[in-house]
Amino acid sequence: MGLSCALIIPDTHRPFHDKRAYNLMLKVAKDLKPSEIVILGDYCDAYSLSSHSKDPRVFTMITDEVEDTLAGLDELDREFPSAQKVFIQGNHEWRLERYLCNQAPALFGVTDTRFLLKLNQRPKWTFIPYGPNQIHRVLGSKLLARHEPIGRTSEMTARKAMASMVFGHIHRIQMNYSVGIEGKQHVAYCPGWLGDKRKDLIFGYVKTHHDWQLGFSLVFVDDKTKFFYHCIIPILSNYTCVFQGKQYKG
Repeated sequence: MGLSCALIIPDTHRPFHDKRAYNLMLKVAKDLKPSEIVILGDYCDAYSLSSHSKDPRVFTMITDEVEDTLAGLDELDREFPSAQKVFIQGNHEWRLERYLCNQAPALFGVTDTRFLLKLNQRPKWTFIPYGPNQIHRVLGSKLLARHEPIGRTSEMTARKAMASMVFGHIHRIQMNYSVGIEGKQHVAYCPGWLGDKRKDLIFGYVKTHHDWQLGFSLVFVDDKTKFFYHCIIPILSNYTCVFQGKQYKG
């Protein structure tokens, strides 16, 4: 039985990501050489374009955030040159399009997330725009990927989707199984996030940001049946994780 591997990268919020956690994820992925990499959205924070009140002590420009995000995408291309890559746009990347709609409608369509991140120049990348019908089949399997859950929790998402789904957005490690009357099994899960919650000036507007959990996911797909086997990899507070009995240290 042939199994292909996919790396699932949850919300990273560059340049406000947790560098040790992110590099630890890369260390695991380099051992596995994934065939596909799926970014679940909010890879770039776009803090400078946020409609939330911004702390005056934080000075950042969209050019700085884009530059750091480009460095992350370049690293993925460099370290995993043969992998197919999928960029699912999150609500944070959508801040650019929303800003143009509200502040500079005449410029809407002149530039967008795909253009700024040079995704149209990256041959192995697929860009999936933000929206309610956002879906990607991980390695063509029965597992659907999108940025936001379709319910407030993984349990509600599992029941509403009536399909298996991995999602980001909530920054918490959650997983729920749903089994129908005919015995069909679905799972909905979030693998956490890779941002740095110690940056209170950036994420402090969310009162519950203290319980966001570091983690990522691996998915193994049977090449013949397209059934999948998912694995959530939590990253502990000492920047270690374990996969297949091997401890990785960040």
